[in-house]
Amino acid sequence: MCYYLYMRIDKFFSEIGKFSRKECADKLKRGLITVNGETVKKGEFKVDPEKDTVCYNGEVIKYKKYVYILVNKPDGVVSATEDGRDKTVIDLLPNDMKRLNLFPCGRLDKDTVGLVILTNDGISAHNALSPKHHVEKTYHFVVADDFSNEDKTAIENGLTLADGYATKPCKIDRLTSKSGHITLTEGKYHEIKRLFGARGNKIVFLERISFSKITLGDLPRGEWRYLTEEEEKIFTNA
Repeated sequence: MCYYLYMRIDKFFSEIGKFSRKECADKLKRGLITVNGETVKKGEFKVDPEKDTVCYNGEVIKYKKYVYILVNKPDGVVSATEDGRDKTVIDLLPNDMKRLNLFPCGRLDKDTVGLVILTNDGISAHNALSPKHHVEKTYHFVVADDFSNEDKTAIENGLTLADGYATKPCKIDRLTSKSGHITLTEGKYHEIKRLFGARGNKIVFLERISFSKITLGDLPRGEWRYLTEEEEKIFTNA
């Protein structure tokens, strides 16, 4: 992948979220940054992110133009970059990562928990959410009342909702009479809640457990991690 041929060293650090340009100037002044083993003092010093070895305090710093993060969203947290009232998925990250202009790829309702991918790669996020790419999203659900085989078949075949929208076919794997996994290739507003609502039932718990082949695994609620290289390939090729 080709980045920039050359870029300023202070821009290098600010774009990966390590330091602001002002903070970088201080680190340079203190002789904490080297390029190919040589101490660099000025922010305008140019580096090739693909070829040069950049170190801070002896640690090699890799440049990545785009960042991909998986968050296990808790209840009560909103899928937004900022909110005047509620905690957001961005607030779950360390302060130094808030410089990266990350945003959630798709949204979960405030009371829905589970897998959210954060990135600053707008093109890949758009492609992953585009209906024409048919990316599967799987949710664990619990409903208030038993749902019948007739309910299951009706939802799987697609329903016409109260506003006239015809949902696409989906798949339900029943776990109990009140719970299961539902896999969709679209993500209309409150779609799962509306699907069961159309059958006279109510969702009481909803958790996204996978996005394509990317899964939550054992990531605790409220925690985050970087996508693996394999997961990045899945996401960017969605």
